[in-house]
Amino acid sequence: MKRCLIFISLFFRLFPLSAQTLPIDSLTGEYEGDLGYPIICRVQPEGGKLILKIIGLGKIELIHTRANIYRLNGVKPEASIIFYADSLGKTARFRWEQKPSSFKWTKIAGDTGSSAGVDDYTGAYRMQDNPYRILHLGAVGANLQMTLPGQPPMLMIPQGKDHYAAKNDGQTYQLTFGEKPSPGTPGHDGEKSIVVGGFPPVNFKKRSSSIPHISNPVNGFTHADTLHGMLTPLRTCYDVLFYHLDITVTPETRFIDGRTLIRFKAMSTFDRIQVDLFANMHIESIAFHGRPLTYTRAYNAVFIQFPQPVEAGSQDELLITYKGHPDEPEIDVDKGGWLWLWDRDHRFWIETVTQGVGPSLWWPCKDHLSDRPDSMKISVTFPTGLSEISNGQLLKSTALPGGQTRNDWYVSYPINTYNVVVNIGHYAHFEDTCRNGQDSLALHFYCLAYNLPLAKKIFSQAKAMLHVYQQRFGPYPFPADGFTLMESLYPMEHQGAVSIGALNQPFNSTEYDSVNLVRAMWHESAHEWWGNSVGCRDYADMWIHESFATYAEVLMLEATQGRQAAMSYLHSQAPQNKEPIISVYDVNHFHMGDMYPKGALMLHTLRNILDDDDKWFFILKSIQERFKYHTISSKVLTTYISNLAGRDLSWFFDQYLRYPSPPTLLLEIKEEGPSLKIKYKWQANRPGFCMPVKWTTSKDTFELAYPTMGWQTVELKGMKRSDFRVDTDNFYFILKQT
Repeated sequence: MKRCLIFISLFFRLFPLSAQTLPIDSLTGEYEGDLGYPIICRVQPEGGKLILKIIGLGKIELIHTRANIYRLNGVKPEASIIFYADSLGKTARFRWEQKPSSFKWTKIAGDTGSSAGVDDYTGAYRMQDNPYRILHLGAVGANLQMTLPGQPPMLMIPQGKDHYAAKNDGQTYQLTFGEKPSPGTPGHDGEKSIVVGGFPPVNFKKRSSSIPHISNPVNGFTHADTLHGMLTPLRTCYDVLFYHLDITVTPETRFIDGRTLIRFKAMSTFDRIQVDLFANMHIESIAFHGRPLTYTRAYNAVFIQFPQPVEAGSQDELLITYKGHPDEPEIDVDKGGWLWLWDRDHRFWIETVTQGVGPSLWWPCKDHLSDRPDSMKISVTFPTGLSEISNGQLLKSTALPGGQTRNDWYVSYPINTYNVVVNIGHYAHFEDTCRNGQDSLALHFYCLAYNLPLAKKIFSQAKAMLHVYQQRFGPYPFPADGFTLMESLYPMEHQGAVSIGALNQPFNSTEYDSVNLVRAMWHESAHEWWGNSVGCRDYADMWIHESFATYAEVLMLEATQGRQAAMSYLHSQAPQNKEPIISVYDVNHFHMGDMYPKGALMLHTLRNILDDDDKWFFILKSIQERFKYHTISSKVLTTYISNLAGRDLSWFFDQYLRYPSPPTLLLEIKEEGPSLKIKYKWQANRPGFCMPVKWTTSKDTFELAYPTMGWQTVELKGMKRSDFRVDTDNFYFILKQT
């Protein structure tokens, strides 16, 4: 997954004040509002301040003004929240109150005619100060209907030329049409603009006085993390062979109804197993041979009891029926979920993203990276008029009564469960074929319908990318399912439905960044080899996915623009060197961090340690061939690379993967007559670290040197200090010289 954020803006106006003074401690907790779907906020102390956090949208400092009123620091127009107590004097809810203000919106889609009728105003408008927020206007007779995502439509009544208004909950909402922006305004030439004032109300009720624990190495991990991340006997006793995931999606209420068939093989005799499904998703039944099974829950783990032992070696299946509102993303802590948005033409646009949190967020499965089904069927029922794209091959699309359509997809290969995806939107589809020798690969491309010309421009580069990857990594791993690239809300390596994010940046504008779009395509597509075919068994080893995919971007630049462009991009990466790349095992802990930039620098360094490109690319292809469709650990992979390299590289991988900082090369340089005397050694965490480096042994001539962790001295004759350079382009380390 490429590092990326999607921001969604919400505005709230809330009601009168409370006079009762409440202690700070009683304000802390989790609150839930209703916009037709749940939205969660938290109030909590942090760094000596009181913080309001809108889940997935960021943090705001609360500054006490009087009684139970707090000002939201930095929010414009000025906003406050007011806390209220219940009959026992405990905090029960809060409301958000914000001074009415006007915001300018610029038209991005719809009729652009010059008539003075109401139809001239209809279409989609983008907020000038927040390009991620889209407003839609539709005609209802002589009136306009104004709609914001997640909020009920509001009927705006004409008040005069270019002026509409509505009253709702005691407040007047104004809509005023302005002149077209002056020519030359980026992205808005010739478009109309409107000014809108007023905010719809939302009330937040307290649902918990405690703040959910965010697990990480600093905060520690919980029993829930262990249940999710560890391979216990209740999980190792069975191997999943096949899933049939069958869901109905209701976008208006952000709700899903589902059935999941799990076909499994008993690896040992058992009468109890663990399946995973988030606690907020309601299980209606679990059936085995047509009879209901009993089960218990602990956090997000479901423990299913069988009436008699299931014998080792046998194959069987069970069916879980469930429903609920799946969680929505909390991107700032790498927690995925369902993204429910609109495109700029006022059509639903939906994507599921579960890397880092797990697919059990919305469907029941054995939620552990080590167990991939051999194949899978995905059936999705959704509103007719939209398109739906999941993984694999589309078997059929069926019109159903009640304005619904059902798509049935089939994945022919093993798939890691977090890669299972549902995309719903108003998509256009076009196809092509990529030939590699005698083999041909079906290419499928999906984009929002209004982005078809842009998508054809971006996706036209897919063939060249596939040729490079097949040359460097080996054959495309999933030929029977074809290769799919698509526009999406979030960039993600969903197998058979590789997503590169929104083509328009900012989101839902008419602008785009072709350079970053192509790099997103390179990165996410590389995961078909690194992650989707060869993948890790535990989130702690996610560098096997992300380091290689980031390095693949470098290889693409090298192939298309030359080595200098590749090196410039590689060294634009900025490792933080605060945490090890390898994280904590057995707790399902996913962290972004240095596995992207530092991991790519590490791989480039290894290429130059070997100093033999034929051997290096042989190793990359051999990894893909040996571990195709399998999950592996860091130890297995690094040992395999060492064996192919013909030398023990454990000291190298341990230093870069298991310690926060890269090694440091210490140099003491003295000019002695016509020569340089250089004293040198490595400073590293891993004992026995002995990475070779390249430095100048004569002016502009680089040769390998072999520092160790003990001081060594070399004399370079005919060299001045100004002639001496160390190769820090091809080897990643810290250089300290005196």
